[in-house]
Amino acid sequence: MRKSLLALSVLATTVAIPAQAEYLYGFGSMYADYQVWDQGIGNDDDNFGGDISDRNQAVIGIEGGAAFDWGQIYGFYDYEGVDRAGDDRGASAKGTIHYNLMDTKVSLYAQVYNTDADSGFHEQNRVLGLGYTGLNGDGWAFTPFIGAHQVNQTDANFGGSTNSGNNGGMAGWVGFYNTDIMGQNFTFSSWGEYEFARNDAYADAQSTTNGDGVGSESWGLNGSANAMWNFHQNWSTGVLYRFTVNKLGRKGYEDLIIYRLQYNF
Repeated sequence: MRKSLLALSVLATTVAIPAQAEYLYGFGSMYADYQVWDQGIGNDDDNFGGDISDRNQAVIGIEGGAAFDWGQIYGFYDYEGVDRAGDDRGASAKGTIHYNLMDTKVSLYAQVYNTDADSGFHEQNRVLGLGYTGLNGDGWAFTPFIGAHQVNQTDANFGGSTNSGNNGGMAGWVGFYNTDIMGQNFTFSSWGEYEFARNDAYADAQSTTNGDGVGSESWGLNGSANAMWNFHQNWSTGVLYRFTVNKLGRKGYEDLIIYRLQYNF
């Protein structure tokens, strides 16, 4: 948990540093989620190795992002399992930055994602590569990236197993579209991360079903498609469809529905 808090502190410092640049736009929010795994279409009890509803959980978090004349920044922090006992919770934090190269919209891209569970699991993913910030218009934007991927992972549940170093590459995107429908404002958004050429240990770890390794999955997909109704100047609510392939320690396709209530700063 302390590692996640440290990552959040670093992210906050990073956000503050470029504030002297020309500010273009930004956003920030606090939210409460309920993650419902047993409403997904790609899950069943056999694949999970028990009652899939045991994975359902409440999450609270904070996120924010901004665009400047030099590029973009984004970050979030989740505190997971707040409806569970204190020894069955987790925390995740993520920070990203696009720094435009000279006068182009090609950007130097960096990402750090950190997750910790009280059960003894820790994973940090780092990506460094290139992006593009020039795909945008009135009420919409699409920002892709590709880069080298590194991982640092420790799992106390398997004898303190570790996995550190190069983990192939990652390509992904973030996009949103803001529009009015029947006099109401809605925001549709999506993000995704495609991992490829994973190292053997990580590939094996994402190939388990009920703890049994089945092949070795050298690629994986992780993402979300979201619809939010901005029903008040400071309030939004909506549904997030979260999906993974060969990720979160499971082989094949998994998904869940997330119900969100959000306060916008």
